Amino acid sequence: MPKQKYTAGCKVRTVLEGLKSPDGIAAYCRRQGISEVQFYQWQKQIIQNADAVFAKVPKAAERKIASLEETIKRKDQIIAVVTEEALELKKKIVT
Repeated sequence: MPKQKYTAGCKVRTVLEGLKSPDGIAAYCRRQGISEVQFYQWQKQIIQNADAVFAKVPKAAERKIASLEETIKRKDQIIAVVTEEALELKKKIVT
């Protein structure tokens, strides 16, 4: 049986719902089809990385992201122009 892959959002929801479960974590894990070990590993990861939620992105990183987004936008425009030219040439060859 192949391993099931869970998204980050699914893991967070599972842990938070499990902590609020009135029957306890063991019963919640059985209902969800995951092992308690897996639940506690996810919980540990959430706790270890919780500070990242409140961390601010440095200005240099924001500038870099903006620059990369501009580069991607320019490349998309170039690709659109080249594709259009290729289609026009193809139409001329076929006719």
